[in-house]
Amino acid sequence: MKTLQQLLNDFGFEHLPFTDAEREFAQDFVNFRSDFFQSVCQQKADKPQQDLALGLFTHAIQQVLDEFQATQSKISEMDTLFKQHVGEQHAKKFHTLNELEVKAIAMIWFLCQGFNSIDFSYANDHATEICQQLAANDSNRAESIRQKFMQSYYLGVDQAHSMKPKTSLLLTLQNAVKSIFK
Repeated sequence: MKTLQQLLNDFGFEHLPFTDAEREFAQDFVNFRSDFFQSVCQQKADKPQQDLALGLFTHAIQQVLDEFQATQSKISEMDTLFKQHVGEQHAKKFHTLNELEVKAIAMIWFLCQGFNSIDFSYANDHATEICQQLAANDSNRAESIRQKFMQSYYLGVDQAHSMKPKTSLLLTLQNAVKSIFK
């Protein structure tokens, strides 16, 4: 049985487009959830670990989004205060920890979705929804976040494809000939 970190590394975790702060948070989150993940894997030994990882991060993203939405009005008030007191340009430099958590966990979640071959349109719809919540009235920023989310998704897709056993044309022909003569 693989650890959560080993499994995520198989998915492409080390290549996710995190900022330094997001990477630190993501690593701490993975370390914190590792024992729980091992417990779930033992309880549900009949389920593939990659499915359990997807479930873990689906639950995690739902939790952090709920927390983010609950504090959204206060965050908006704080943004207004920053704009009034330090100006628009400097106010854009301030971000809440909630936003960092949502971004980091979402990137891992999209990575898991890609690795598990979850439908592109499902992933893209969620990426759009989450980035609109994070960048409420800034469409350029929202698109930039959505692109990072989808980059994470495609990283998972690519990793899943690279781990599938390769079949050559010769092997395919050999198997076809064998099946004819059986």
